[in-house]
Amino acid sequence: MNNLKNAAASKRIAIAATENKRADLIEWSYFNKDILTKHQLTAIGETGIVLEGTLNISINKLFTADTGGYQQLASLIENGNIDILFFFAEPDSSIEKDLDLKNLLVVAAKHNVMVASNKVTTEMVMASEFSRNDQPVKRKNSSGFLKQTISFFSQFTSRPIMPTV
Repeated sequence: MNNLKNAAASKRIAIAATENKRADLIEWSYFNKDILTKHQLTAIGETGIVLEGTLNISINKLFTADTGGYQQLASLIENGNIDILFFFAEPDSSIEKDLDLKNLLVVAAKHNVMVASNKVTTEMVMASEFSRNDQPVKRKNSSGFLKQTISFFSQFTSRPIMPTV
């Protein structure tokens, strides 16, 4: 299945940040304010409150991660309501053990949602997606990539990760 998305159209952007990355989130969102305010933003938990303060716009706020926010976001992705996910987190063992987060990332891979989870990737997505106003972006569904992603995330848990359909 091929999805054709116009780069100039408003993107549906999801943003999640762990508590220890809120300073980075504030700096990034302030720096990219002119770009972000032109798009539909959804955020998990307190990330939405931080973004509303930094960007001075209304944000679609989901539950916190520990009260179902990742599950809500996965559902939005499954329903085709998210184009890009920015995830600000410091890699550590608690994230590796978070089954809801792993399932979210598998769903994002399955539905061809761009995921940026470190500074370099975030900068590349911002530069590539928002600097071209007239070129369509064509994304292909890759079942091999999905299988690799599921295999990768399954190594961190004894329970197999099965994406919901």
